[in-house]
Amino acid sequence: MSKEIFVVLIINRLYIRWEIFNEHTTICDVFKLLKNKYNIKKCIVEINDLYLDTSNNSRLQDICPNGSSIYITTSKKYRLCKSIF
Repeated sequence: MSKEIFVVLIINRLYIRWEIFNEHTTICDVFKLLKNKYNIKKCIVEINDLYLDTSNNSRLQDICPNGSSIYITTSKKYRLCKSIF
């Protein structure tokens, strides 16, 4: 059975959403989620005082095994679509 990791996404210190990932999720997968679901193409991702980029292929479980908050900062003014829940 796959272990689930509960993560809180904080986008520009304004929008808060939570996501559930499995134990095999990588940082690249998190960036894909941001791009596909939240329409965030360029951003800075911070987890536990670590700044991560799209080339990081580490597993999310290795960085935050019990879940954590992921801070996302976009370069332009971002507005979360109301249809995203």
